[in-house]
Amino acid sequence: MSKGTPSFGKRQKIVHFRCRRCGRHAYHKQKRVCSACGYGATARRRKYRWSKRNRLIGNK
Repeated sequence: MSKGTPSFGKRQKIVHFRCRRCGRHAYHKQKRVCSACGYGATARRRKYRWSKRNRLIGNK
């Protein structure tokens, strides 16, 4: 099977849905982990200094 245009029509499954902790559309359905805040993997919030979003909000 090719990986071009015909394959893109089969990409209909929902991988991420809304996270109950941060509210972003980043909670992985199978892994049960939020890629934005780390919910499901750790009790601490996921944050990095290189993250522009965190710096804009004011978290240091």
